[in-house]
Amino acid sequence: MDCSKLAEDRTPELGMEFNSEEDAYKFYNKYAFKMGFSVRKDYLNKDKDGVTTSRRYSCCKEGVKRKYEGDVMPKRTRAPTKTGCGAKMVIVLFRGTMKYYVHDLVLEHNHELHIAQCAHMIPSQRKVTEAQGFQAEISEDAGLSLKQSHELMGKEAGGMENVGYTREDLKRYLRTRRERSLKYGETGSMLNYFQEQTLENPSFFHAVQLDCEEQITNIFWADAGMLIDYKFFGDVVTFDTTYKTNKEYRPLGVFVGFNQHRQIVIFGAALMYDETIDSFK
Repeated sequence: MDCSKLAEDRTPELGMEFNSEEDAYKFYNKYAFKMGFSVRKDYLNKDKDGVTTSRRYSCCKEGVKRKYEGDVMPKRTRAPTKTGCGAKMVIVLFRGTMKYYVHDLVLEHNHELHIAQCAHMIPSQRKVTEAQGFQAEISEDAGLSLKQSHELMGKEAGGMENVGYTREDLKRYLRTRRERSLKYGETGSMLNYFQEQTLENPSFFHAVQLDCEEQITNIFWADAGMLIDYKFFGDVVTFDTTYKTNKEYRPLGVFVGFNQHRQIVIFGAALMYDETIDSFK
């Protein structure tokens, strides 16, 4: 079944077919918009050739919040965002036609759904378009901050509720766009520097993490001096990511401590793609 021919008001059904995984997500996300819930792309299975064989799309309130395990309870706690909702749509690839069909489906939710007036601002519906991103870059080049740029777009749209994304969405969009366009010359120069340092001193260590498209994301390095300092003064280590430029939004994480003279010493450094849990790991 061609997703483009599906009526927007159609409800998902077992056995529905889609030409691609993306078609299935678009259809389910349109249904989520109509109903008032946000979709989360859940587990993904691929074969040895990298072809997606199954995928689950869940309600964003699936799962439960873990209980606080510390000794002291925090003064402020966030309202629960997960309710253990079981709503989901699972698609599986049928090898005979190389199309995806709905294998498992749960439509019932255990929580209140968003009203239609707010549906465009739930996470899976928010999106920064190419035109909006380009306008944000122009505003930034003109000296406007991200906040000022976002507020300007809100005025042009007749109110912030009409923009269709948050300031954090815009920040992530700009950061992702710039990271994807990282020039080979910049990357090559950095890797050449690391190689030269390794030849000069075998104790120099560096590691590069790639994403699924083999683009460089996170880079970590520590020279011989840093390793020696860590051996002697590594009893207490602080990891700080506050050093980031307004232009690239790329966090620079540094592992720091103190020596016997109470001077700051650096044990290692990392250029990070973002500040997600996977990146920190």
